[in-house]
Amino acid sequence: MTEQSRHGEVVPRSRHVLDRLWHALGAQLRYPSGVFGSLVGWFMAFANDEPNRLAIDALELQPEDRVLELGFGPGWGLRTISARIPNGRVFGIDQSDLMLQQATAMNQAAIAKGSVVLLKGQFSPLPWIDSTFNKILLVNVAYFFDPDGQDMTEVYRVLRSGGRAVIYVTSRETMIKWPFAGPETHRIYDRNALVDLLEGAGFRLSNINIKDLRLPFGISGLLYQISAIVTR
Repeated sequence: MTEQSRHGEVVPRSRHVLDRLWHALGAQLRYPSGVFGSLVGWFMAFANDEPNRLAIDALELQPEDRVLELGFGPGWGLRTISARIPNGRVFGIDQSDLMLQQATAMNQAAIAKGSVVLLKGQFSPLPWIDSTFNKILLVNVAYFFDPDGQDMTEVYRVLRSGGRAVIYVTSRETMIKWPFAGPETHRIYDRNALVDLLEGAGFRLSNINIKDLRLPFGISGLLYQISAIVTR
């Protein structure tokens, strides 16, 4: 059986159904919800294991750091950070109720102790005053930032001068091969596109270091280490 696509071409119904499934997966990666979202959350934890490890190492954590993670997913990164900053605190914000539930379960003891604080909310505006954090982590979340740059501007706003932000994204050359990462759900980046976003937010080009990563399964990634010299 066939049907007409939105571009006027005639395509098999099976392809149309498959496209809808891929789009649904992309939407779940952006905002996990329901039973399928629970599975997606644990898949994210597995898929992000190596990027999380490399990005957290790049933060160069110190025992008394005050750290923010945007888009914490099921909370494995939060747990790792908390263990490395015994005298500090780690804060997280995510837009998904489901991810908040999973991350809370994953970090229950640290939350009870007050060393981990989790919130559900948007990335713009962030619910903290200027210069609240000296370390900020973003792993596989910049795809979902707003096109006007306000989310990244908020990252700049809450980062202290002299602090450090670390961002990991899978590169455009890999993501264009993944049918779930369409423009309706993901904003994808090459080196320059993310640099433009960072500069637009206020970060200086001279303080942005980019490392190309080759990960398992032929995945190409980009790791951005940003030293903040903030002027307000």
